[in-house]
Amino acid sequence: AEMAWRTVCVVPAVVTFVTGIVIYYISDDSPKGNYSELKRHGLMDDVPMGVSFVGGCANWNTWILFVQYACCFGVELTM
Repeated sequence: AEMAWRTVCVVPAVVTFVTGIVIYYISDDSPKGNYSELKRHGLMDDVPMGVSFVGGCANWNTWILFVQYACCFGVELTM
């Protein structure tokens, strides 16, 4: 029984870590491909972080999702 709780903590952690490493190496950044390759071939503009942030803040969808998440946060804590 003393070893069981350690196993319950370690095994999922190892599986999650290995899965993260595998996904990092075999997945693409977006459906169109990896960002570095898209930028290298001129298919994606190099946008500064500040401009991207302001664009995200100006998008109404961002604020709708923000309000929805803020309203349901208490539900997550009680579950």
